[in-house]
Amino acid sequence: MLIKFSNSQEFLNKLQMQINVLIAFPMLVLIYFFLRIENNSYDPEILPMETLFYLRIGVLLVILLLVVLGFISFRRHIESLNAEMHLRDKLELFFSASLTRSYLFEVATLLSIAGLILSAEQIYVAYYTVCLVAFSVSYPTLHRINQQLKLKKSEREIILSRKKIK
Repeated sequence: MLIKFSNSQEFLNKLQMQINVLIAFPMLVLIYFFLRIENNSYDPEILPMETLFYLRIGVLLVILLLVVLGFISFRRHIESLNAEMHLRDKLELFFSASLTRSYLFEVATLLSIAGLILSAEQIYVAYYTVCLVAFSVSYPTLHRINQQLKLKKSEREIILSRKKIK
């Protein structure tokens, strides 16, 4: 994936913007349905009661699986990093790995919202919260980039001082 950036701050802004969009749009849907459920103006009555139990367990397991896969996928991308790569290439790999992880988290988030829409049960808000925690624990910062990419001292200086990246 080729992205254009001149320094680490611009890189970080582009990455954070994409992740923020992935977080924000589903949150609007969640808030809308949550408020309708709280006001008793939404009652789906789509699924029989015995199915709801299996739905709860199944959605939770898939969400946990997606979150774990997101972290594993990120780790594998980062481990494929070659220490001799240029800083720009390392950052592009980090960008790609971060988005892949975020897309998996996004699917988990959408699954929790789908469960809420289908059942109107509050447990899905807790599932959604698990997804938000995964997003926040992995949210990119300049210090996390330095730590996760295991950069050389000169590269760390470029990142933290926001110098131009060649």
